[in-house]
Amino acid sequence: MVEEGGANEAGAQASGMADTAEPPPSPPEEPPMEIHKPKPVHSWRELLTEIGVVVIGVCIALAAEQTVEYFQWRSKVGEAHGVIATELAGNLSVSIRRMRTEHCTEQRLDTLAQIVDAASRSGTLPPVGDIGVPPLSQWTSGAWDSVVASQTATHFPRQQLAQLAVIYGFVRKADDLNLADANSWAALHTMVGPGRRLDPSAQDRLRAALSEARYYNRSIAILGLRIVQRMEELDVKFSKDDLSLIAEARTRPLTVSAGEGLNFTCLPIGPVPAAYGQAPLAAAQAQIDTQLKHLPEFKSQ
Repeated sequence: MVEEGGANEAGAQASGMADTAEPPPSPPEEPPMEIHKPKPVHSWRELLTEIGVVVIGVCIALAAEQTVEYFQWRSKVGEAHGVIATELAGNLSVSIRRMRTEHCTEQRLDTLAQIVDAASRSGTLPPVGDIGVPPLSQWTSGAWDSVVASQTATHFPRQQLAQLAVIYGFVRKADDLNLADANSWAALHTMVGPGRRLDPSAQDRLRAALSEARYYNRSIAILGLRIVQRMEELDVKFSKDDLSLIAEARTRPLTVSAGEGLNFTCLPIGPVPAAYGQAPLAAAQAQIDTQLKHLPEFKSQ
């Protein structure tokens, strides 16, 4: 009995110890997320202040963006002005040359007209040498077209943009007439040769070519004059190379070829060829042969 009671008492003690034992520690709880709720506006002054802060921030951001864009366009416009100035220097050079040689070309056409008149009475063309051509010219507008396509031209001053548009209108017209002028001189070269009979149909074609050549010579010279006049009104900053090119066009002797060995209208009529079927630029063959012997060595990247 004593043992049984002792066992019961021991069990009770063990059960009490189990009841009083501390539970295992639980994992630490994460702090609750803090949500910053907007403070309630207590007055119209505070509301206007907050709106003003937002508006000022947006304005500053827009102003900074516009400032960056302004300097970017300013740089592009400066580069465009330089490229256009070089292109205009070339067009000015060509214009001045055509203006200076206009009188020589008229005199050459007078001589050819007298030859045709005499041949129409005799029925025979006399021997005629290389009659030459007006100075070879090319008016270019590629730089201007590129600036317009890139929308850089829209950032030019309005008056300058309008003046440039007019100048390049003259440039394109002169370039178009230049091709027609070359065709008329090709027709005139059919009279170059050792002498032959002149039938009425050939006579009519030569007279038509003479009239066309006169028209193109005068028209191109007038367009060159208009380009020079407009450029005088336009404030263009030329480089030293640009100015040298313009100065050469103004001062180069008209009786000296451009270095290609070509016979221009301000030079005397050339030697009489042995056969008919001639054309302008006969001297170009020698230049091509020389260049073929000294072709540059081109390199890959």
